[in-house]
Amino acid sequence: MALFRARGVLTCQRPARWGLCGLAAWTSIFPVHAALAALAADDIGSPPPPDDPRVTLSSSSSSSAEPRFDFDLAAQPLASALNRFADVSGRAALFSSTLVAGRTASPAQGQFTPREALQRLLEGTGLAMQEVSAGRVNAFVLKPLDAQAEAAASARARLESYDGQVQARVWDALCADPRTAQGNYRSLLRFRVDPAGRVHRAQLLGSTGDSRRDALLVATLERVRIGRPPPPDMKQPLAMLILPAQAGGPSCEDAAARP
Repeated sequence: MALFRARGVLTCQRPARWGLCGLAAWTSIFPVHAALAALAADDIGSPPPPDDPRVTLSSSSSSSAEPRFDFDLAAQPLASALNRFADVSGRAALFSSTLVAGRTASPAQGQFTPREALQRLLEGTGLAMQEVSAGRVNAFVLKPLDAQAEAAASARARLESYDGQVQARVWDALCADPRTAQGNYRSLLRFRVDPAGRVHRAQLLGSTGDSRRDALLVATLERVRIGRPPPPDMKQPLAMLILPAQAGGPSCEDAAARP
């Protein structure tokens, strides 16, 4: 299952459904190269200077070649989450205890690269990361977001959270009926979510090949309740692509096992 917004694809942060994605002291977790430590000690709130010969900055978001790790980090004090992040990933993180004090990490649960996992942990904290390297050593340095970037990051986090909730609710509804949970069909659905969090104006944009199932899909969608209103800046309508199940992929048993 893939979830899209009008005029833009909504990045899915959840496991694929039916074969597609559908939401005061300096602390070094590991021994860090002296150049990195010096940069951190100078000013955690600023990225390292671009002309510093000791350090290479990386702003690339590409993670295709990075290894992935299994993270199971619940929301918790940010300092604790960063320690667990380092234990799992083996990647160094530099941060000031005063910078992370009183901040709560967002959950990071699933298979992610270190960069992806750290980005998830920092959602909603008002902090960003800068990846730096010196020689063979590289680390993430935390820094505050500026006001504009923080607002954008907070809005993005709200949309991604709601995306995940919409996918989960629709998936649960489809799995509740064997006629829509077979997973051997494909279809494209479009719908809106009203201010009360109810799915409405559902439409079938691509037939499953079975007219009775087509009607049932629309009726099922119309009964879905998300549980909370959509973010005011969420673009609508939404479109959901359903593809046939793949061997070894998520199944309706996964939905039944979810709390």
